[in-house]
Amino acid sequence: MMTTGFRIKLRQAFNQVQASWKDALCAGLAAGLAWFVSFHFLDHEHPIYAAMTALICLAPGIPSHGRQAIYVLAGVLTGVAVGELTLLLPPMPTEVRIAIVGFAGMTIASAYSIVPAIIIQAGISAVMVFALGADVAGWTRAIDVAVGTSIGLVFSQILFTPDPLKTLHSAVERFFKEVALNYTLATDALERNDVAAAIKAMKSCSRTHSALIGLIGAIDVTRSNARWTLRGRFSSREVASLSARYDQSGIRLYASSLLFCEAMVNAIRKGREPPPDWLVEALKLIVKNCRFIAGEANSGQQFVFPDRSDRAEASLTWRECVIDIEMVETTLARFYKSRTRKHRLAAYRKKQILDAVRKEIEERKREETLLSAEEDEKSNKTPL
Repeated sequence: MMTTGFRIKLRQAFNQVQASWKDALCAGLAAGLAWFVSFHFLDHEHPIYAAMTALICLAPGIPSHGRQAIYVLAGVLTGVAVGELTLLLPPMPTEVRIAIVGFAGMTIASAYSIVPAIIIQAGISAVMVFALGADVAGWTRAIDVAVGTSIGLVFSQILFTPDPLKTLHSAVERFFKEVALNYTLATDALERNDVAAAIKAMKSCSRTHSALIGLIGAIDVTRSNARWTLRGRFSSREVASLSARYDQSGIRLYASSLLFCEAMVNAIRKGREPPPDWLVEALKLIVKNCRFIAGEANSGQQFVFPDRSDRAEASLTWRECVIDIEMVETTLARFYKSRTRKHRLAAYRKKQILDAVRKEIEERKREETLLSAEEDEKSNKTPL
């Protein structure tokens, strides 16, 4: 029989695969195309760097594939140039030369911006020019990298430009899946009154933090796509509104969840007073609502607003937990309302249009009735 922890890890792995397989497929296709172009059109016998660059640019989990492509190209060009220049140094021990080459490449690249992709590629490219020679790792490699970068840009910005709204909703769903898993662990810890399980739930907030970082990255990507791509411009207004709303709600929800887990660990560790009777059910309701927002709800299940009218006042030991959990409930309710606001406005506008049409039809019927009545009166007054 599978334990709760193993089921959570298995579900997390499935969610990660489901979120990344499309980007992995695009990266594989781009790598094959980059190899084909370099091999058949540029006569490079082993264009491994072209294929590798396409994979690096389009790898799953990268917030912006376009920026990644530019960063890789800038780093490689810097490293190749530094490596070519360091070949002019006087003879010295290999270890000393590699140290100088790596230091110079990464230092110069850091002057552009503190971006890991640029700095790492600059250092590696500079060392490869010295270690493998300029013919193998010099400007030939730079050309292959340019091919891979160009294909990566074509794939990410033109052919397979993601839908900004879909990207944003996917990041939101992943975030709420992680929040649901976190509160599942918290519910298990509270039911068993186990400090170790509570600490495990608190540590699971690191996964929620990773999902929050992914959400913030997705927000940045959608804003960039809405500005620089044709597909994004069609939904730029909605992207701007949702991005601001999701950013605030995500940060508030993560902070409240982390504070709740820390307060729960302290309350269970003290063991002075039992938790409120309603707290476990409140956690289970949060899990259901998070899964509903994440698209994992069962058929017929709806978002349920918590009822706080029958909750007894919590003791001093659990008061902080209650404050944090009520903040989580409030944030979820606001998020759900804002998420459905567009649909409610659309339904309201549709109702207004239908009411106006019905009113117009009734007025026409009334006018026709009056006209027919006037005609009847005229016909009755006409002498035979």
